[in-house]
Amino acid sequence: MRKPWLIATFYEFAPWTEAQALAACETLRSSARRLDLVGLCIVAPEGLNGTCSGRAEAVRAFVSDVRSELGLRLSNVQESRSARAPFDSFRASLRPEIVTLGDPALTPLASASPSRRALSPEEFHAVFSSGDPDVTVLDTRNWYETQLGRFTGAVLPTTGEFQEFPAWLRASGLAKDKPVLLYCTGGIRCEKAILEMDRQGFQDVRQLDGGILHYLEHYPEGAFEGECFVFDRRVAVDQFLAPSVRFRPCVHCGQPSEGRVTCPRCGENGHVCASCAASSLEGRHTCSKNCAHHWRLTPGKPGRARTIGSPPVVEISCIEG
Repeated sequence: MRKPWLIATFYEFAPWTEAQALAACETLRSSARRLDLVGLCIVAPEGLNGTCSGRAEAVRAFVSDVRSELGLRLSNVQESRSARAPFDSFRASLRPEIVTLGDPALTPLASASPSRRALSPEEFHAVFSSGDPDVTVLDTRNWYETQLGRFTGAVLPTTGEFQEFPAWLRASGLAKDKPVLLYCTGGIRCEKAILEMDRQGFQDVRQLDGGILHYLEHYPEGAFEGECFVFDRRVAVDQFLAPSVRFRPCVHCGQPSEGRVTCPRCGENGHVCASCAASSLEGRHTCSKNCAHHWRLTPGKPGRARTIGSPPVVEISCIEG
């Protein structure tokens, strides 16, 4: 096992035709195979959003390949490390958007805004720490991400996916004439959220450049409380960007879970979120989908214990967005 794994996340908006985007997918797959990497890259006519992991020199060679072969700057690469593989394999997928707001036409590439209005971690920290009551700090992530950690006092949307953000914003009642600070995991959702806020008439919106991950590089014990949800098997990283020891994916729904159950069918332990653990009629109080299936067939009947060292495998197959 390669230990520790270096994990790099990155994104860039770039104007590609669909043919160029398809070719970019092949370039990414070829480079990842050659360098023996795992990860997930989302490619669209608006650019690239990716995570890759492997040996440090291989990950950095991959980033270099992306820059040279795809002509991207990748000025916002974020690095962290893990003792376990964050993905099983490498995939490059073509989609309509690299972060799904549901409107491919709303992209920084088409924006007439003179700048990204991004604040460095130092600038964001200074504004946040000023305590100005007129400043609203707005989290653009989904509800299940905000439960793990957030900036103190931030407004937390109740969205289950990013494309619900425009409707949530219209109903939020946030003052459009007051300053708003946006943040998300790595910065990409704020790139589109800020455009949506422009469209809805907000007058002074700025975003945290590089998101929470960039902030924690500079302020590991700053104003962010808790842990930061990430879109791979680590589930979350702590304030020092180390993989969470607190949260694991629920074996049934994939949501972050602190809870463990002793399986009534096989006797093994498993990570099951509170919501699934309460759904006993569906077998979701068991340690795996396999045990849940057999529990539904024969409720209450104990089964054969699983082989020790063979925990249930949960695949998390999305990245930010």
